[in-house]
Amino acid sequence: MSIKTRALVFSTFFGSCIAIGLLLVSLTTNYWVRASPKRYNTSESFGNVNYGLFFGNRDLNVGYGNRPDAVNVYTFITSEPDVMSFWLWLVTALGTGFGLLSCAIAAIASVIKAASASKKRGTMILLFVSNISSASSQIVAFACWVIQFYQYLTHNVLSLKDRTKMRWYSHGTASFGFSFFMLVLSILVVLINIIVLIYAKRREHREDHRFEPPSEEKNQSAIMLY
Repeated sequence: MSIKTRALVFSTFFGSCIAIGLLLVSLTTNYWVRASPKRYNTSESFGNVNYGLFFGNRDLNVGYGNRPDAVNVYTFITSEPDVMSFWLWLVTALGTGFGLLSCAIAAIASVIKAASASKKRGTMILLFVSNISSASSQIVAFACWVIQFYQYLTHNVLSLKDRTKMRWYSHGTASFGFSFFMLVLSILVVLINIIVLIYAKRREHREDHRFEPPSEEKNQSAIMLY
C-alpha cells in the first residue's frame, strides 16, 4: 500500500474522532426536542421544555416566575406512555450508542491499517464493517426519532397533570434540538469516511495490479519467442 493510500485510510481516523465527538455531545445534552408550551386563556404564561435521550428540563411560568423541573426521560416515558413511545426511544438510544462504539472501533482500525505495510485484508474489512455498522445504526436512530417526533412530540410534550390541572398545551410548538442535529452531522461524517475508504480500496487494487509480477505463462511465452 502506497503512502498516499495509507494517508487516505488514516484520514478516516479523524473522521471517526469527529463522529465520536458529535455523538458524545448528542448523547449527553438535553436538546433532542424543544417546545414552548402555552397556557389556555392567558398571554402572561409561557414555558420552555427540552428533552434529551436521558434527561431534560421543564420550565413552566404561570406569571409568577419559572418553575424549573428536571426530568428523567426514562421515568417520564414509563409514567406517561402517551407522550412518547418507549420502543422508539429505546431504539434511538441504542442506535446512537452502537454508532458511537462502531466509530471507536473504526478509529482504531484506521490507525492499524495505515501503520501496517502488510497487504492482509482483515483490517480493511474491519474498517468497512465498523463504518457501515455505525452509519446503519445511526440512520436507524435518526429514523426512529423522526417518527417519534411526528407521531408524538409535535402533538404533546407535557404530562397529564400539566395538561389537565395546569391547563398547558404544546401542540405545534415542538422542534428538533441541536442534540438531534449532532446525530445528523455524525451520519454525514461517517458516510464521507465510507466514500474515502472505497476510493482507497480502489487505489490499493490498482497498485496491486500495477506492481504485479509477470505470470509464469507470460515468462514461458517470452522465452519461446526469444
